[in-house]
Amino acid sequence: FERDFLNQQGDARHIRSETMVSNRGSIFDRRGTPLAVSIPIDSVVINPKQFLSSTGNKGKIFLIANILELESKEILKRIEARSSKSFMYLKRHISPNQSIKIKQLGRITGLWLEKEYKRFYPAGEVTGHLVGFTDIDDKGQEGLEYMLEEFLLGEDGSKLVLRDADNNIFSDIRLLKTAVDGEDYYSSIDLRIQYLAHRALKAGLREFKAKAGSSIVLDISTGEVLAMVNQPSADPNNRSLRKAELLKNRAVTDVFEPGSTFKPLTVAAALESGDFKPESKMNTSPFYLGAKLIGDDRCEGELDLEMILVKSCNAGAAHLSLAMEPQVFFDTLTNLGISQITASGFPGEQRGSLGDYHNWRPIKQATLSYGYGVSVTPLQLAKAYAAIANKGIVNPISIEKIQENPNGERALSKETTANLLSMLEVVVEQSVSRAKVRGYRVGGKTGTAQIFSDDYSGNAYNAFFIGIAPISDPRIVTVVVVNEPRGKSYYGGQVAAPIFSLIVSGA
Repeated sequence: FERDFLNQQGDARHIRSETMVSNRGSIFDRRGTPLAVSIPIDSVVINPKQFLSSTGNKGKIFLIANILELESKEILKRIEARSSKSFMYLKRHISPNQSIKIKQLGRITGLWLEKEYKRFYPAGEVTGHLVGFTDIDDKGQEGLEYMLEEFLLGEDGSKLVLRDADNNIFSDIRLLKTAVDGEDYYSSIDLRIQYLAHRALKAGLREFKAKAGSSIVLDISTGEVLAMVNQPSADPNNRSLRKAELLKNRAVTDVFEPGSTFKPLTVAAALESGDFKPESKMNTSPFYLGAKLIGDDRCEGELDLEMILVKSCNAGAAHLSLAMEPQVFFDTLTNLGISQITASGFPGEQRGSLGDYHNWRPIKQATLSYGYGVSVTPLQLAKAYAAIANKGIVNPISIEKIQENPNGERALSKETTANLLSMLEVVVEQSVSRAKVRGYRVGGKTGTAQIFSDDYSGNAYNAFFIGIAPISDPRIVTVVVVNEPRGKSYYGGQVAAPIFSLIVSGA
């Protein structure tokens, strides 16, 4: 007699709008190997009001708690605290085995499984700093996950469904809105080289008892980042290890004084000025600039620019710098990307500091020549050396796989870079045997910078090696930074160079 009215009442109680969860886009390396994927997974949901009103449910709490590895008393306490609510997550992202066991319990009034997506990182700690991670709601929190949030994020859909008295869906009625999955992202990373760099850096830091470290491998022709690793590291799949000190991408967020790795840039500026040639000689004997002694007993007399790099003469580099107009030196450095954001887009990237050349005092210009009084990131150093390797062309840094060759800008002449490549090869051949790579010609420069503490009075150092390979036809630039090695060895040639050799040999 009241068919229409009762049908309306029934529909009001059983027809619901159900969210159709979209899938977050995946992140891949340059060859299509997955670095971050979302996998479908169940969460256990409860309607506290319904659950508590069913007489047999309290007896099942122990079974539910046992499956979910929770305390039964704690579960009941949580449900009772929300007794007036109609929705509560009992446990999110349960294992497939737990899902099966929950289903085997049969229908439980006010309890059901709801499909969600959980982010999974197949490479674990190898790409942890770079890829970052999402929170439990699949929202990016760090790294590429955060940087690409709008790109990766999908758009949920919805549909009308018919639910039974136990809140289980037993029929779809109508699609309201189609779910749209997020876009996939192909990064520039080569997971094979990433793994090599991760393994070599981790082993090196363990051997030299270092506090931390970073390494970057760049494709010099495209500006693509082939590898970017840091230590200490952690597996982002383990939520308890998601701590800043373990997953901080030091390669872009940490700045430091680069020490002698800056000398090739000083030589580049001198050659670009037109006032110096490779055979130009400078006095390398220690000298005082005001109260500051520049140089040490490693060098004396007049040496050409190549030998200033081979012997790593601070006094020679300082004389070279002081003989240049400050603006010439400044312009060369900024054109190479020093004190400039690299445009990689990576979250937290630092600019570093070079200062305004108008305000440079002679002591600033002198110490700048050998990497003190300036701060850079490992990525900025990689970019600068990549320009030397790429015949003077500076390419934008890209963390995304590039389909077409970029439009770079010239920062150095071909003649300057040809001379520098030759000098850097001699540096390795004559003074950094641990950086050599069997079967290939390589070039590079070491650096050992005392960490500022009470006017450089402490015993903490950063060790560096930056190299180009192969010199015959440059393809990659590799930066290795070792923070505070605590063993007997702490020089860049002892600590960073062998790590460089391992990475480049494999690459």
